[in-house]
Amino acid sequence: MSSEICLQDAFQKAGRDFGYSSVRAEFTPFKEFKVRWQRSAGWAEFQVSDYLMDADEVMMEGLARVLFMRIAKGKRSNYPDELRDWMTSQDFVKNKQPVYLRRSRNLSRNCKGRHYDLQDSYERLVQAGLVERDEEAFLSWTSRPNLRRVGYCSVLMKVVAVSSALDDVVVPEFVTEYVLYHELLHLANGLSLDGQAHDEEFRRKERMHPRWKEAEDWLRRLSLNL
Repeated sequence: MSSEICLQDAFQKAGRDFGYSSVRAEFTPFKEFKVRWQRSAGWAEFQVSDYLMDADEVMMEGLARVLFMRIAKGKRSNYPDELRDWMTSQDFVKNKQPVYLRRSRNLSRNCKGRHYDLQDSYERLVQAGLVERDEEAFLSWTSRPNLRRVGYCSVLMKVVAVSSALDDVVVPEFVTEYVLYHELLHLANGLSLDGQAHDEEFRRKERMHPRWKEAEDWLRRLSLNL
């Protein structure tokens, strides 16, 4: 059975159980992992991230049921354990991370910038015991400078990016290191299903960086200069 047929069958089966007579589902090459849907009385259409094209029928049906449950109850539900375990496996990262990187237009795909090397900052953080080494983590500067979003992290794909606006001799290197540390904390915490990515425990760990206050002050001044 092809992946497209498997997807369609899984969503149609789940849809019938929730009272939907017409259900259509297709894989879509989104950059990030996500699912979009629209629905009305009796019908529903889904665009499912093609990162799931090699998921098995059980995982597809589990996903479909979770999504129909969200539609029915209007609140967030956890992904099935089988799907979650597969999406956080080493094989998933190994196979999907290169695809994610190709689709990421604002990544230099290089940890070495004009002035600073993210790998050097990473090694210092590891040596200081602030983060554990993760061989799957991919570090990159962004292609375009951005001071509104100085860093971001794809936890699922294990990709960490730091804005090239910080790759400047006028910005102390510890500021770059702190931003990298912030994003690596997200990576270490894994997938957040409750939407509380910056909870009290995260802030406590964030302040373990010895120069967090100076770095925050620098970032605040930089944002004010926009």
